Amino acid sequence: MMVVLAGCAARDGVRIPAGNRVVAETDALILPAAGGPAVVDVVERNYTNAVEQRVSLFTSSAVPGQNYLNIQMYGPMQPELDGETRLGFRPVHVAQLSREMRQQVPGVPMRTSGLYLQNNYGPFGYAFGRSASGGACLYGWQQIRARDNERTMFQNRGNIQIRARICDSEADERQLLALMYGYTISGTFVPGGWNPYGAPRPVDPTLGEDSSPILPGEEELSTRPVPAAAPRVRRVAVENAAPAATATDVSGAHRQPAVLVPSPVAVEGAATQKGTPVVPAPGCVEGGSACN
Repeated sequence: MMVVLAGCAARDGVRIPAGNRVVAETDALILPAAGGPAVVDVVERNYTNAVEQRVSLFTSSAVPGQNYLNIQMYGPMQPELDGETRLGFRPVHVAQLSREMRQQVPGVPMRTSGLYLQNNYGPFGYAFGRSASGGACLYGWQQIRARDNERTMFQNRGNIQIRARICDSEADERQLLALMYGYTISGTFVPGGWNPYGAPRPVDPTLGEDSSPILPGEEELSTRPVPAAAPRVRRVAVENAAPAATATDVSGAHRQPAVLVPSPVAVEGAATQKGTPVVPAPGCVEGGSACN
């Protein structure tokens, strides 16, 4: 029994298979624009030749399924992933896209747009449809790959495949299409030869030349009216003069002390206290009862 266990432990090449794992939003390879659908979670899977992430987005629709941004980045992976599953390349063909839409947007008749559109990463396509309940759905796709004449064995290698699925019960086609214009690809591979975006585009030859005016766009200029300036208030300093003396004040300055006239009671009391004789009333002289 110990021999069997030892043989299993010493077996060369045993590893945990690469499966789906949830990663932090900060590790997402692609994100919607700020103010767009909220990110629910990010699920990643590594292959021998690529890495794939599905960024699930907030969904408000009666159509079955989850809104998401899906990205596949083909490039040199870690050596420890050798022997794992290879991710097959999905060409951008009408038949392939039709199969994807039937799986991702079931029961919704989708109409492919014939418009030529571009975002910051190049051209893309999309299909739009409405469910029986009136909800709007959009399925978009984009392939980012350098031009054939720019790719070599050492430069401008790699490939990026993007799929977007979004349904909303209250949005219209233009609002859903904003997802295709707003997402940002933040992932890359370390080797310098990996560059699916191709060589930088040359500068416009008319830049800096005469007879080539460049006007600002309407969104670059302020169209708000200039507020009217508040009227300027002129302030005059006023010195406080000493108050003039009134007639009352002048007379008060030379006023003599008031003479207090005592009341008869006070005079009588004062005389009594000093021993002044008190003259009896006439009734007392006559022996009246008033003196008893």
